[in-house]
Amino acid sequence: MRRRSGGIAFVTGLMGIGAIAGCSTPVDGAAAQQPAKAIAFHPCDGLTQEALHAAQIDVRAGSRLSDEPANRSCSFRSRNPDYGVVISALAETVSSVESSDRFNVLSETEIGGRAALVSDFRGGSACTVSVAIEPGILEFMIGYSELEDFTTVDAACDQATKVATTLAPYFPDHL
Repeated sequence: MRRRSGGIAFVTGLMGIGAIAGCSTPVDGAAAQQPAKAIAFHPCDGLTQEALHAAQIDVRAGSRLSDEPANRSCSFRSRNPDYGVVISALAETVSSVESSDRFNVLSETEIGGRAALVSDFRGGSACTVSVAIEPGILEFMIGYSELEDFTTVDAACDQATKVATTLAPYFPDHL
């Protein structure tokens, strides 16, 4: 029998890192943080039952993980295969993900006509697919470990890309 590690809780902890805020340099030379752009779209509310069903995600309501203006996240479950996916609307950009030391970018692609990055979370534990939608990104995160159905970054990234691609027709025009 395979033991479950509670992968959704682990992925939830990873995504709790939050959004990246931009910086500017005031006259005195010290860096000042600019407020992050507010995100109106929340995956818990904005993804229809039809969309979730198309992606083979459990159509019960998702669990609201974050409701901050720059980070709106929701966790969902799939039963076949059995995995958790965290979908986040973030006030980040594809370029901020690309330049972040938190991610190892594995590939650049296009999903639903939008720029996207497929990345391994540094240290190996989750794959993220980040899709550019103004004013930020819609991120799909699936964990992997020896104790999960997805044991490698490639397997987790394949599934995260499938989920993002299936949901692409349901993406909002603006986050």
